[in-house]
Amino acid sequence: MAEGSKLARRLSTQDASFLYNETANGPLHIGVLQTFEGEIEPERLTEHFARRVHLLPRFRQRVVFAPFNLAHATLEDDPDFAPSNHIWHHVLPRRCTDAEMTEAAMRLNETMLERNRPLWELHLFGGLEGGRSALLWKIHHSIVDGVSALQVISAAMDLRPDAHAPAPEEPPWSPQKLPDTSRSLLDAAAALVRSRLDEMGEAGRLLGSPADLAERSAAMAAAAAQMLQMMSRPIVAAPWNAGLVSHSRSLAYLGVSFGDLRAIRGSLGGTVNDVVLTILSEGAARYLKHHKVASHGFPLRIGCPVSVRRESESGAMGNRVSMMFPELMATPMDPIERYRSVVLETERIKAAREPQGMDLLVATADAVAPSLQGLSSRMAATALDAATRLSELSGGIARIIAGAPTGINFVATNVPGPQVPLYFAGRRMRDFVGLVPLAGTLGYGVAIVSYNQRLFFGLMAEPRMMPDVEFMKSCIADSFEELKAAALNAVPVEERLARAAEQVMKRDSAMT
Repeated sequence: MAEGSKLARRLSTQDASFLYNETANGPLHIGVLQTFEGEIEPERLTEHFARRVHLLPRFRQRVVFAPFNLAHATLEDDPDFAPSNHIWHHVLPRRCTDAEMTEAAMRLNETMLERNRPLWELHLFGGLEGGRSALLWKIHHSIVDGVSALQVISAAMDLRPDAHAPAPEEPPWSPQKLPDTSRSLLDAAAALVRSRLDEMGEAGRLLGSPADLAERSAAMAAAAAQMLQMMSRPIVAAPWNAGLVSHSRSLAYLGVSFGDLRAIRGSLGGTVNDVVLTILSEGAARYLKHHKVASHGFPLRIGCPVSVRRESESGAMGNRVSMMFPELMATPMDPIERYRSVVLETERIKAAREPQGMDLLVATADAVAPSLQGLSSRMAATALDAATRLSELSGGIARIIAGAPTGINFVATNVPGPQVPLYFAGRRMRDFVGLVPLAGTLGYGVAIVSYNQRLFFGLMAEPRMMPDVEFMKSCIADSFEELKAAALNAVPVEERLARAAEQVMKRDSAMT
């Protein structure tokens, strides 16, 4: 990654929303937890990173808010930037287990990033049993989405343990002076005028092309109606939605063979993402059954981020994400039947172009003044934090405050990662686990990351709302093994197609 025109100076509306909507109990940074073979020495870590930080230009920039929030914040060079302000070393007890390391990492992941410096942190843990190390990354969602976060982290790593450091930056970085209040005010006013002119220009273009205007209006109306209809349908009352998220977090993770997922897809058709949704939804259904939660026929609704980056935007930072919302059975099912139901649902969503419609609706937020966005978000965040503090006094009160389940039960984000081994400071990475933020009534979420022919599921939970995330992990692991076994015994999709073609040929032959 290199600096250039791909890096916008001013945050987009979607980027800025992660700053506006952040609360003390719902920090909105993306996390990654990695484990490595061997010990990473703190000095070598700092040296390794310092030689590559010029490949990560956003890591040397800090957020500067516009006066009166006339426009969204800009990212400016931090004149006080030093890697040592962001890199931390933690000494764990001798022969620390993965569970103990994960607990320590979660305590650090709970806190918000400081906004008076670049929005990232890197934490090193030494002393894991087997002489291993771990790294925890925290990168704010306002500067990366899942795809760009993995691009950033991969850029800081090597393909070989003895790789040479990249060429030094030429010319050496010299940070620009932070803008003063007057300059920020003028820049924000100019940005506000440009955005309104752009809106007028787009409106003029649409008015000059009645067909385009009718098409855009119909698409937005259909998307709004689709979203309103979907969100008005009730969903299963999962226990991890029955309350408000506090600052506490717990994590469980598991890795499975990517080859096994491909084999399931090859046998049953569909996509790897269909396999993922099958085992996550079946795992959640088994969890609900174990806790005696009646579904009353209501579905699980899963929020799945969908990248809408164009090829020309590859390497750009920030957020280019829409969503899709598959609705799946909330009671346990036969593995093959569940898989088929997932494939039908995702094919329906694609045919209806729901992610594209959601992207259109997200774009309408650009028309709302940043000052109004910031004010309404601050008011909502203050109320949410106050409600959360009150709910912590009594579990019963929490349910009253939270009311009906949220529009989705949990988020599951699937981000493709490198399929070859990566190295950091000469140490080979073993595990690559994503960490999703939680907020509001979403007390459970899953990040799915592929790496080196494996797929890692990072299960993040709020421990009051899901005190047994390890049990959820076992439900998902069991559903994966059962689906794999069922797929091996199923007739492969190619064979089914061949049989169908043979039957058609026999029918045509008989007719002649």
